[in-house]
Amino acid sequence: MLKLWLGLALTADSSALFRGSNSFGMSLKRPSELYKHLRVSKRYILGKSHDDIVTSLPKDEDAPELESRLQFHKQFMIGAQSNRAGLGSNRKVQDADILKSFIRQDENDKYKIHAMNLEMQNEWLDIGDFCIPLALKWRTLIYDWSPALLKFYLNAFQMTLPDQSNLVLLDSGQYSRRHDRVLEVIREAVSLSVARAQKGITTNERSVGFVREGTRATKSNVKPYSILKAASDWTIMMDTYEKQYKIPEDICASASRPDIFLFSRILKRVVMIELTVPWEQQHPQRPYHQGQQILRAHKRTHSK
Repeated sequence: MLKLWLGLALTADSSALFRGSNSFGMSLKRPSELYKHLRVSKRYILGKSHDDIVTSLPKDEDAPELESRLQFHKQFMIGAQSNRAGLGSNRKVQDADILKSFIRQDENDKYKIHAMNLEMQNEWLDIGDFCIPLALKWRTLIYDWSPALLKFYLNAFQMTLPDQSNLVLLDSGQYSRRHDRVLEVIREAVSLSVARAQKGITTNERSVGFVREGTRATKSNVKPYSILKAASDWTIMMDTYEKQYKIPEDICASASRPDIFLFSRILKRVVMIELTVPWEQQHPQRPYHQGQQILRAHKRTHSK
């Protein structure tokens, strides 16, 4: 949901949401990281208690390592100056805040190690050597940046923009292969239904059963109506990545290509099927756009 809300591609590395702003991220906190911060705060508060029972409570597994890092930091790093602060004017930092910064640093290191193992979405590691990241603050995101600008920024550093390098992947059919496989199964089922229907052709009349008031309907031997049984010249056309089709001019003058298109010249009827495979990009909007395409194609065929 966060990717969809921010406009980040579904194939993008999710670490872009949780990395720090100095690593071209959104600085959001994972629930696991927030839980560690709460544990540190709890341990820091209990450690100041004067009750021996409270101070003797068992510590977390990572507590000894964090405490040793804290001692090293206080001994060698606490006197170092940062930013424009003068000598002796450093702000006093609580131990809990230092421990939380250690946890944050460890999480960022994990994101960097993970990015090194990626083939494409690791460009931000090299860009950070010669480019100063933007300080993404909530005020900037809410008032200054538009959703389109934020979407472009995040996808640019994750190499998920529709540029030439990624369009090569689109041309290779990697994103349409799953869709075409499901479509082939549907086409096979439709072809089987057409073949079975053509063995016994019936009329194009529907049977309507009337039941008197107070009586029950009796079973009828009349088979249910199917439009596939009303003609024997059904033609099936399927649009895939490897093979596209064109609707015949006498059926409909349209450049649209539904996923599966059936037509009968005897009945002057068409059947259009559109498929939406889950986890496609912009999946919630797909049914609406496909419905609009089918409606436009229906109007053109109806006018013929």
